Amino acid sequence: MSELADRPVRVPDEVIVIHWWRLFRWFSNLRLVPRIREHATTPVLRIVRILYYDGLTRLGKVLVICCFLIFLFSYRISSEFLLSTASLGVALLAWSIVLALIFRPQVEVSRDSQGIAVVGELFTSVIQIQNKSKRNLYNFAVRELVVPDGRWPKEWDRLHQELLRPNQHCRLTVGFQPRRRGVLELSGLAVQSYFPFFLTRVTQRVTNEAKVYVLPETLKVSLPSLRQIAEQASKRLTLGTDNSRKGPSLEYSYSRPYQTGDSLRRLDHRASSRYGEPMSKVFEGADEIRRDKVYLMIDLTLEDFLRWQRRPTSFSALDERLALAVEVGLSAQNEGFSLTALATGQEWHNIDDIEQFYQHIATAAPERAVTHPDSALPDKILNDNGLHILVTGRWSKEAQTKVERWQKAGILVLVFLIPETKADRGSLPVGKQFVEVQVQGEHP
Repeated sequence: MSELADRPVRVPDEVIVIHWWRLFRWFSNLRLVPRIREHATTPVLRIVRILYYDGLTRLGKVLVICCFLIFLFSYRISSEFLLSTASLGVALLAWSIVLALIFRPQVEVSRDSQGIAVVGELFTSVIQIQNKSKRNLYNFAVRELVVPDGRWPKEWDRLHQELLRPNQHCRLTVGFQPRRRGVLELSGLAVQSYFPFFLTRVTQRVTNEAKVYVLPETLKVSLPSLRQIAEQASKRLTLGTDNSRKGPSLEYSYSRPYQTGDSLRRLDHRASSRYGEPMSKVFEGADEIRRDKVYLMIDLTLEDFLRWQRRPTSFSALDERLALAVEVGLSAQNEGFSLTALATGQEWHNIDDIEQFYQHIATAAPERAVTHPDSALPDKILNDNGLHILVTGRWSKEAQTKVERWQKAGILVLVFLIPETKADRGSLPVGKQFVEVQVQGEHP
């Protein structure tokens, strides 16, 4: 509660005094904007920023400071040698600035990027640069302009191009590391020339807008085979939960190529020798015939997201849940399933390609559990014969009620839980279709 976006929301059914107390606590913890930031756009500070911070390299700044100190100390010892040394350093900087302005960048750029990034991982774009000047362009590099919630690579880690002749073009790689899930609006690129001597740099800012969808940080988890779990859970739905009951027998239907998770007992040796690759038998009533499409459901509610809060205090639990959903979706595709639809809350989204799935993950917003007790999960199932996978952070009464209702209707539902808190560990029912995921490196 230290920013303007944390201003408490008025809850109608609460006493007004409680709201006033929350407002007082929020205002007392409010972080004020530093004065230097308020005046950062004044003409004087802009000139200092362009000439000193952005116009000089580290070597150039060291040379300026050394010349200034030599100039001050020379008066105390009355040394003309020191004055001439400082003058030589200033003249070198002035000559470097004149040449830098003459050979300043005048280029056109175009961007080629995928538009999907991951928190903590380097996102790169291939930039094509064409020199529109009549002079050669020497010793230049390209970087992104100001990236909100992003980190630039170190200056010495950026790729440098030594020479670009007039009307010629080249390709350079530009990157940054996003630090938060969401959508980043990139405004453009900065082409910086370090010619000559790497003492100064002249920057040409080029407008080149791009939208990047940032996924949560990748989880270090080991997921079991979805096809194997779905096959075992499908048998349980078909034959009943009681092992003493005898259900209908499974009849052979056809053979298909072997997929990850298939039981070795279902290998068709004759078909394998005939086609020259491993083949698996498919039986009537089994998972392979009816469960070829995956419908992913994500519970976006957070237990500590209270009614009076405009945003949760931490997004880490939701980001872990969404990262688990990404791993489950990729695992389903790797095992031959088709990711057909995604449900965030009660709303279903059709998935045409994997990039659309990533966009929904990046833009998913948290929901309050206390104000949505019956709307964390969809009420309707799109396809009774599909494989439905629920990703949640806690085993709530709503999830238990809906999963039991779907199972009684013969709908196959797999539940993946990544505990939101320590109290949520070990809360899933016993069964092959209930999987609790633990991030590698965490203590149980």
